[in-house]
Amino acid sequence: MFGFFKSKGITQLRCVFTDYEIINQIYQKLKTLNDSEINSRKSLRDNNIHQTLTEIEKQDQILSGIEYLLAVKTLRVGELNKMQREKIQNQIKYLENQAKNKEKEHKRHISTIKGDENHKRYLQKHHDETQRRHQEEIRHYKALLNETNKIMNSIRNSCKKSIENSHRIIHNV
Repeated sequence: MFGFFKSKGITQLRCVFTDYEIINQIYQKLKTLNDSEINSRKSLRDNNIHQTLTEIEKQDQILSGIEYLLAVKTLRVGELNKMQREKIQNQIKYLENQAKNKEKEHKRHISTIKGDENHKRYLQKHHDETQRRHQEEIRHYKALLNETNKIMNSIRNSCKKSIENSHRIIHNV
């Protein structure tokens, strides 16, 4: 019965904290990790094995908490990038459709004009300028789309490296 409300897949990494709160939690955990590191070095110096093991366990818990928070933040950055990519793609489609409609309207308008060549040249000049502006705007959005793709690939590569590093750690511990 309780499995009905259970999250599936990667969505269980989401939490209710804002991004600022997540970053603040990471900062606090890093401060605690630093304090624990100082205590563990003191206990090593004093040859206190029990205290050293306690600090090592504490550091492991802190590191796993930081890793979880970093995964949540990475997921949020990836989702934000994905939303922006979708907005950009929709804007590109809209501009392309608008350019097609303007082209159809221009051809229809030119075909209805008979005889006045100066008017046709004026309309063609105006149409070419409008099409150039549309193409320039589409190029701009495509450049932004390339940026979002670079960010997505960067996040994927860093996650793959993280997985590879985790495997190395597992085999070396």
